[in-house]
Amino acid sequence: MEQEKGQIMSGSISRRGFLAGSGGLGAAALAGWPAFAASTAEDKRLLDFVQAAFEQEVARHPETRTWLGLPGPHDAWDDISPRAEAEEARMTEAHLGQIRAFDPARLSPAGRLNRHLFEYRALDRLDGFRWSLNSYPAEHFNGRHGSIVDMLSSVHPASSPDLARAWIARVRGVPAAVDQLMEALEIRAARGVIPPRFSVDKTLEATRAVLTGRPFGDGPEDSALLAGFTRRVKALDLPEAERTALVAEAGTALARDFAPAWQRLAACFDSLRQRTSDDDGIWKLPDGLAYYRSCLKRHTTLDLEPEALHALGLAHVAALQKEMQAIQDSTGFTGTVREFHAFLKEDPRFYFPDTDEGRAAYLAGAERILAGVKAVLGSQFGLLPKTDLVARRFELYREASETLARYSPPAADGSRPGIYFINLSRLREMPKWQMEVLAFHEGIPGHHLQMALAQEMTDLPAFRRFDGHNAYIEGWALYSERLPKELGFYTDPYADYGRLTFELWRAIRLVVDTGIHVKRWTRQQAIDYFTANSAFTAEVAEREVDRYIVFPGQACAYRLGLLKILELREHARTALGPRFDIRGFHDTLLRHGSVPLPVLEETVEGWIRQRKA
Repeated sequence: MEQEKGQIMSGSISRRGFLAGSGGLGAAALAGWPAFAASTAEDKRLLDFVQAAFEQEVARHPETRTWLGLPGPHDAWDDISPRAEAEEARMTEAHLGQIRAFDPARLSPAGRLNRHLFEYRALDRLDGFRWSLNSYPAEHFNGRHGSIVDMLSSVHPASSPDLARAWIARVRGVPAAVDQLMEALEIRAARGVIPPRFSVDKTLEATRAVLTGRPFGDGPEDSALLAGFTRRVKALDLPEAERTALVAEAGTALARDFAPAWQRLAACFDSLRQRTSDDDGIWKLPDGLAYYRSCLKRHTTLDLEPEALHALGLAHVAALQKEMQAIQDSTGFTGTVREFHAFLKEDPRFYFPDTDEGRAAYLAGAERILAGVKAVLGSQFGLLPKTDLVARRFELYREASETLARYSPPAADGSRPGIYFINLSRLREMPKWQMEVLAFHEGIPGHHLQMALAQEMTDLPAFRRFDGHNAYIEGWALYSERLPKELGFYTDPYADYGRLTFELWRAIRLVVDTGIHVKRWTRQQAIDYFTANSAFTAEVAEREVDRYIVFPGQACAYRLGLLKILELREHARTALGPRFDIRGFHDTLLRHGSVPLPVLEETVEGWIRQRKA
């Protein structure tokens, strides 16, 4: 799961740096769960500061306000101009100086944790500003163009007439937002920072696909943007004439403001296509290796050597393939591993028909899996979210370039549930043997349980409720793929093979990500390695590799986060013996929201000390 837009990203420091830094938590700082309420006057002053700083950041990002479901106006787009970015960097530097002015000796353990996490976040943001001109403002997997359409199609609420009018105001503001994006693309292109040709091609295709249906052209159906707005407005308790007027006004804004801007953007991508190349890794960018190290650190929260990470991936691929061989043997299949993979890819028993009925059956099956695991969570967790989770197909305009599935967190105000998006464009890429593992990862007990729970922890400062560290978030989701096996799921050996296939997939990522960005593997080399070592189809391998190329370092966070959680669980079980409590362990992992892996380690150590006391 790629953390959805709107989540405020954090970076990384090493465990040594965390403990040795100014006001380090030290061995006793997390003895048990800290009280989250302010317990000293300095705690209260710090909480007031971090809340004001968070509100100052959100005030600069109206899209974040909408994504998170926070109060305030919802009628504008983020300012991504160079001037705005420079102002934001200065603001972050000021926040860093202010948080460092708090004396750790005058703070409670909980206060020191808040101080360090806020400092960590500010340092990561500054590192992001440092490397801003090496980033791709738009590519086929992430980017400004996608966030604009996502906002209008599924994120922006229209639960009142005022919010519906704010949606129309946002449509009218699209030309200025597109102009800023085009400026950002050109600034980077002048430095040679352009996504590879395949990515620009996919981006161009997806951009043009948005302009399908009314009011963008003649046809029997409304565009996805107008249809979504119309559906939400029809649900409003308004006179029919007022609903009709709102829909007409939206159609006019889409035709007059959105369409010309989007056509300019498509022309911009077409121009970029003439200037790009087939070089894939970010080694091609200015200071490419240093930039890759920064990406790794941000996503994994660890200081890592790319070469060592590559070797670790190779070792884990080999070990997991041995486990998978044992399951293959248990099915009675007598051929080679490659023949077994071909069997899994080709036998029709493993696939729903590629029809509307087949897609409906897949969604219904996903809902059944989630309902089944919900029923047994009480034995594993004391903390569970109240917010609902729904399974949906990806929007059609984006589905072709999307990964297998994605989780979108809920809005804090309850206006939007957590959403488990599933890619149903080609059901031959969505075998039944991976349905359980995919639902557990993206939904429950994976991303939804963790992210929705964090949002509901109103005793945490707001910046922590909405923060996100990929190694923690994705590590938890991978752990959530494993946990149901202990609860009686994966009874079908093919489904269990699917579980290990997903674990192998994340080990392959360590090899492929470093291969592309450090060892200068070509896109085809990476695809070939992926398909030779997994049961995934060539189409899935291509989509995955294309993602790693434009999202450097992120794919490495999954496996490393899982390994840390498994290491901490075994350590706690050994240290506590009969006093080990799985519910307490899980709640300890989740209670503090998303944290860097070194902080997670300290949290578990504190819980162990508390249990021993």
